[in-house]
Amino acid sequence: MKHDYYHFHEWTPALKQTGDEFVAKIHEAAPELEVLFMGAAALGLPGKNDLDIDILCEGKEIKHYADILKPIFGAPQELNEEMAVWSYMQDGVEIDCILSDPSRPNSHVPKQRKVFEILKVNSDLQNRYKQLKYECDGLPYDQYEAKKKEFLKELEAL
Repeated sequence: MKHDYYHFHEWTPALKQTGDEFVAKIHEAAPELEVLFMGAAALGLPGKNDLDIDILCEGKEIKHYADILKPIFGAPQELNEEMAVWSYMQDGVEIDCILSDPSRPNSHVPKQRKVFEILKVNSDLQNRYKQLKYECDGLPYDQYEAKKKEFLKELEAL
């Protein structure tokens, strides 16, 4: 979704519960799929009040699983050979979901998973990330994204 300015929202248990409910619905529809609920909401950190969900499958099965997931997410905003993307608002929460093949060369999943796992176990880095989010409140969204990208790139190097 397009954002003009970044505004953080405090984390709430309800946000994580909503993410967990999406994961359960996906597993109910397609139990064989690996589902990753990552991002600030999954870590219990403030953020954009969004859910970041990655669903993993082989590239040749993307269209098949996009059809299976339509009752949960509706029609994807983007659907091609590499991915299906859903991005919409639901009850004030931004839902960002990507169905993709993590083994394709340009996949975002390996780096994102690594950074998430580092943050999950390191409270000092979580606090730095949280502070960055507070400091960026009200900035133009592209400036927030640049600062966040710089921080996450530092974690990728660990």
